Amino acid sequence: MTEVSVSRPAHTQQQNLDDPKLRGKGAEAFSRSRYQSTPTTLLSVRAVEKVFGSRDSITHALCGISFDVDAQEFIAIMGPSGSGKTTLLNCISTIDRVTSGHILVNNRDITSLGRRALSKFRRDELGFIFQDSNLIDTLTGFENIALALTLKGIPTKEVTPKVEAIAKTLAVESVLKKYPYQMSGGQKQRVAAARAIVADPTLILADEPTGALDSRSAALLLEILEMMNESLGATILMVTHDAFAASFTTRVIFIKDGAFFSELRRGDATREDFFAQIMEIIAFMGGEIAHDR
Repeated sequence: MTEVSVSRPAHTQQQNLDDPKLRGKGAEAFSRSRYQSTPTTLLSVRAVEKVFGSRDSITHALCGISFDVDAQEFIAIMGPSGSGKTTLLNCISTIDRVTSGHILVNNRDITSLGRRALSKFRRDELGFIFQDSNLIDTLTGFENIALALTLKGIPTKEVTPKVEAIAKTLAVESVLKKYPYQMSGGQKQRVAAARAIVADPTLILADEPTGALDSRSAALLLEILEMMNESLGATILMVTHDAFAASFTTRVIFIKDGAFFSELRRGDATREDFFAQIMEIIAFMGGEIAHDR
């Protein structure tokens, strides 16, 4: 079995915060010292905290979490229910504002952007794949994919060839003239994947993309996401509770109680070996994450 590297940043964080050089400067100082962006760093999450509620009832959904994502990585975020996975994705997508900390995309701090700048950032820099596809019911498959290009201001003459090209790559040519109610669950998710990548976003965010699919459709979608990463150069951050889905990625970040718990890098491991390593970490965390396939 090929060895897969495992690190536990949560432990490292505690040690580094005891460093006299950092004492009194808190998690943000740790973030700057531990996570220095490399030339290929696309996303940097720096000591992010998210607190919900009022003084009498406060929930710490994220507790100073920090990590980096390089360009063209395919990363899974895993953790038990209530661990902060969806909150983290919402903060990265700017749906939620962080309570403290910073999120940088291509060295641009998106936590300080105003409303108009945030809207432009979401439109131009992000692609989304949701659990239920979120296709517009009144638009055909072609029109749903084309919408991402239209919103970005791509010239009309370029829209059709771009949509047809990505539809062929993702094997959804047969449903371009169909409406979502005429498609299977797997077809809708592949159209959603086409919509997410057609405008060449900086980062694709996928929230439980296989959660509503049967095993066969889920495997096909995961193979397509893997191909989007390896062949099309897409950078993908996927939240999932499923170890099978996570085994298609190049790195898995585990979070627990809103904090960075550990990570696994696939390296040269086979998908089967990587899956086994993921299951070991899940067992170590208490077995609260599912394996549905």
